[in-house]
Amino acid sequence: MQDGGAGVTEIKKFGPLPESRCPQCSYKMTGATNCTGSGAPFPGDVSICLNCGQILCFQDDFTLRKVNAAEIADLMSDASQWAVIEKAQRIIYAEGHSHD
Repeated sequence: MQDGGAGVTEIKKFGPLPESRCPQCSYKMTGATNCTGSGAPFPGDVSICLNCGQILCFQDDFTLRKVNAAEIADLMSDASQWAVIEKAQRIIYAEGHSHD
């Protein structure tokens, strides 16, 4: 996230990306929102479904797949990164989107 001034967080959107559906809920995704300010996504980068909150990973073709248990453990080992993921999921759930 970047400070947009006056405490406002700027989130950058990158797209278009190849159409991809969340493997958890089938939500159609064609873009990515960057919350780190580091630029467009790369294969292996983490994403979160805006509909169900599923943690996903960009593949080489920029479609998305669920992260595996080892990847979850790796994400959880970085407290600041995991806090961003949990915050995003709380927002998604509070907005009343579908989640399992």
